[in-house]
Amino acid sequence: MGMGIPGSGKTTVLKKFARDYNYSYVCPDDIRLELTGDSKNQSKNKEVWEEAYSRLKKYLKDGSTVVFDATFADPRVREACIKIAREHGANRIYGIKIDVPIEIAKDRNSKRERVVPEHVLDRMHKNLSSSPPEINEGFDSIFMLNEYHQLLKAESKNKQEILKREFKVRPR
Repeated sequence: MGMGIPGSGKTTVLKKFARDYNYSYVCPDDIRLELTGDSKNQSKNKEVWEEAYSRLKKYLKDGSTVVFDATFADPRVREACIKIAREHGANRIYGIKIDVPIEIAKDRNSKRERVVPEHVLDRMHKNLSSSPPEINEGFDSIFMLNEYHQLLKAESKNKQEILKREFKVRPR
């Protein structure tokens, strides 16, 4: 599960990762584009998420590894996705949070084709900052990447010290 505000580079990293390893890829923004013709159109959000979860279930049933790309600023949405994934056969769930300073995300966002309004970015950033992903939400491991997509922190419910040693995590 990829998490991060628009402009963090989340989709760039996750799409490449899915492509490089031949993993299935689910992104509500892509589904929104398919259903409405506009990835910014929020009028069919319920249908978008139903379809995203439907694809997640299908891919897991087929035995695929799935990369799920969404902001996941709300811990309830993260927990719902994790619950669905577990119920449909996910053995391990890794969270990858791209932790980018808001100023950098805003600058990147302003240069994108699909610009997210600043007040929405501010709200998502506040939500992710006040409720960052945690192991107790159901993740097996969480990896935090910086704006250059370098590993900042790794934690696991079973191997925290091994991950720290293996990745030579720098303190923040």
